[in-house]
Amino acid sequence: MKMRDLERRTGVGRETIRYYIRFGLLPEPVRPKRNVADYTDEHVRRLEVIKRLQQERYLPLSFIKTVLDRPTAGEIAALPGLEVLLATSLGVEDAGETIAPDEAAAAAGLEPDELQILIRDGVVVERGAGGLSPLDLAIAKAWGKVKASGYGPENGFYADDARIYVETLAPMARREIDRFYGRLSGAGTLQDAARLGQAGIEQINELISLIRTRLLLDLVAEMNARAGR
Repeated sequence: MKMRDLERRTGVGRETIRYYIRFGLLPEPVRPKRNVADYTDEHVRRLEVIKRLQQERYLPLSFIKTVLDRPTAGEIAALPGLEVLLATSLGVEDAGETIAPDEAAAAAGLEPDELQILIRDGVVVERGAGGLSPLDLAIAKAWGKVKASGYGPENGFYADDARIYVETLAPMARREIDRFYGRLSGAGTLQDAARLGQAGIEQINELISLIRTRLLLDLVAEMNARAGR
């Protein structure tokens, strides 16, 4: 196909296409004659991948070139079994055992209706026959500690308040996983991915905690300054 056909099919202008060729993102076209260039479906496919990686994952061209050179050529590759390896390495593996909601509530120091609110809002999740996994039980216990520290109904705090953490963290987790799969697809082994995933979860958990602490301290100072005017 000619340049004008490639532009029409992809929505990418010829100057950008030529830049991508010079940068190594696209192969050189076939040139049967001087000043004649023929482009193929491979150019179309690569341009579509480049657009998607830029628009959906905000990746720089230098990294997109690395992704395109991998066996999956920018497509998402499945990593079956990664969740099991990650859960095991993080010490939160699920052996299939669950604890009934009423028992979980008692173990977490919560009222049954408080636990049901956490379930309703997706803070914890019922598995299988309606029980909580060890990880979800740990989450419920963490909220029980929050309540026991003074964040309970007596001070105007309720189980509904935990919902803000799911609402805030779910979109961030989705972006993290999209980035992780987009950048690892076709590279390394499942064990490599598990090691990197474990490090990312543990180290970024610490990073998030520190950033949240700084933001909260700054906001406390801001509120105090505003109230003092």
